[in-house]
Amino acid sequence: MAFYILTYVCAVVFILATGCLIYKQITLPLHVRWEIYPVQHETSAQTTYGGSYMEKVNWWTRPYKTSPINEVKYMVPEILLLRGLWKENRRLWFASFPFHLGLYLMIATLVLLLLHACFTLWGFEAFADGKTCGILLSGLMTVTGWVGLVAGTFGGLGILYKRITDRELRIYSTFADYFHVVFILLFFFLAFLTCLPGDPFLNGAKAYVLGLLTAGAFMPSYAPGQNIFGALTIVLASLLIAYIPLTHMSHMFMKYFLYHNVKWDDAPNRQGSLIESAVMQNLKFKPTWKAKHIGADGTKSWQDIASSAPKETK
Repeated sequence: MAFYILTYVCAVVFILATGCLIYKQITLPLHVRWEIYPVQHETSAQTTYGGSYMEKVNWWTRPYKTSPINEVKYMVPEILLLRGLWKENRRLWFASFPFHLGLYLMIATLVLLLLHACFTLWGFEAFADGKTCGILLSGLMTVTGWVGLVAGTFGGLGILYKRITDRELRIYSTFADYFHVVFILLFFFLAFLTCLPGDPFLNGAKAYVLGLLTAGAFMPSYAPGQNIFGALTIVLASLLIAYIPLTHMSHMFMKYFLYHNVKWDDAPNRQGSLIESAVMQNLKFKPTWKAKHIGADGTKSWQDIASSAPKETK
């Protein structure tokens, strides 16, 4: 039961930490517009050459249109294939891509394990052991699990090697950067050692997730962590769930806000809109910049500074 309690606690930490990150993000002051094009949710007529709807005559009188399809076409290869890294640093991509692929497939395997557990608890006959759907689900789970473990292990070793041997990476790599990689790599390695000799079809993982959803009541005869590698895998997997939103690794889901709320935000600022209200709120802030020509001594608001005549002469 101790293993289940640890996983419950770590899951709660993940939910609370993620909620705090999202709340902090959505309550930040309005950002400064980047004005970098192309904006990926533009319609196809603009994205083909990197244009903007603001090029059109009297654009402010026209409806504001975006293309979710164009967003998805850009985001899928960027997230799943690390397209940006492929273009900018191809040598690092060969280590980073399998590492991230391993993480993605571990998440997919967890989803499949939860589905398997739910179908079992709900008594869906089609997904019972020996049935066609059940065999397909278990087979898919096994494939994603093993490919994820192998890719994550080799990718983690590659990233660690690059950070140690590549001078450009080593210069700005902190202790936390090494710790993150070693932590995740250790999870992959221990999970690999757990499954390879005696559990190639992830039956132990299936039983553990079933136990999680029922507090151990569904399979009272099952005892999690029956060997040292299995026990360490459960502990590290649980701690990793809690650890991710407490570090910069949370970029895997917080990147949504960077792209949609900052990088791609080109919504028009119309009279009476939420944007106008946020701008007016920003004008009340009192900056403390040291540049004398700004006059930001902490007593005057941005509105006071912007509406006053410059005092510095040259």
